Amino acid sequence: MSLASVPQVSVVGVGSYLPEHRVSNEEILEYLRPARPDGRLLEPEWVIRHLAIRERRLDYEFGGRRKRTRADGGIYDGDLALRAVASALDDAGVDATDVDLFVHVTSTPDTVTCQDHFRYLMNELGLRRDVDLVHHNLGCAGLAPGFRTAAASLVSAVPTTAVVVASNCPSGYFGPEVHDYYYQHPSGMGWLAPMMFADGAGAVVFRSIPREPDCAPKGLLSVRYETDPDVTLVTYPAGGCLNHTSEANLADNVFLMDGAKVAEVFVPLMMRNFEMLKEDWPTKVKPTTGTDFDIDSVSRWYLHQANGVVVRQAAEMLGLPPERVPIGVDRYGNTSASSTLILLDEDRRAGRVHEGDLIAFLWIGAGNGAMNGYSTMVL
Repeated sequence: MSLASVPQVSVVGVGSYLPEHRVSNEEILEYLRPARPDGRLLEPEWVIRHLAIRERRLDYEFGGRRKRTRADGGIYDGDLALRAVASALDDAGVDATDVDLFVHVTSTPDTVTCQDHFRYLMNELGLRRDVDLVHHNLGCAGLAPGFRTAAASLVSAVPTTAVVVASNCPSGYFGPEVHDYYYQHPSGMGWLAPMMFADGAGAVVFRSIPREPDCAPKGLLSVRYETDPDVTLVTYPAGGCLNHTSEANLADNVFLMDGAKVAEVFVPLMMRNFEMLKEDWPTKVKPTTGTDFDIDSVSRWYLHQANGVVVRQAAEMLGLPPERVPIGVDRYGNTSASSTLILLDEDRRAGRVHEGDLIAFLWIGAGNGAMNGYSTMVL
């Protein structure tokens, strides 16, 4: 099949949203009170040294250990996604009624069964009743299958408009009734997930159009991912039919992160993503850009923001220019799958990337065990 016969999947809008409330290391350490084996409490400098996180965004009142209701102004997963999508649609100049496919990547939806959380988004955004709705209940690498789902629909019918939004709302899982489970979890690491994860959302609007011979090539060029069911990064032990929520397992209703495993696999899986990108370049990227693989031909490298230490380690191992690898986890925390879209939106609005720039995403995260993947696109 010739390139000319394949529809062009263009990026027409990007948006993001972060809650206003900034939570310092001091504030969240006071809430979680994690301790070393000898009983000494961790200090803010430890978080900066080992995670390179200085603050995060969380819509939660730690002093009163209270999450406001939505009616009282509280911000939940649906609100994060809603505001990011509204921003992206505005950026694209697209009305919500023009959206044909809506892909939502989140492991913290407002409700957990039957895609019921889409009801709020459909009504608030004004989506059509016949819009195609897809939920990927995945973690930090969830944009890879999200983009692939969108691409499959976009190339099958022209014109088609698709929205992919990733959101993360760990603040919805805080509260006085679960505090002790984080603090006293038998693993001794129950505090790590709430320390690292943060609220946020990012969205992108794609549109497929016929490829015109005289137009500059752009759009989504490639997306690929792999999974490893034998590697566990993040778990939520309760809630399914295998371990349905009951009084006996309330302590299992928390997100648990294996920080040592994340540190162990992050760089190797990023290197695997890099290998896949280079393997695919001749058939996926070069036909559009006309260039052989070259690190410097990529304007920005968006690595999943697990924590600042491992991101910088991976960038150094891959030989990526530091000035082309944006970092946001130090300011925003780990916003799961939304982290790279938040950075892209930030870069576009600041004028650090422009139309015609080639960018690359490299992801790893929880999903079917462990998931890793990459994507390239020309803005």
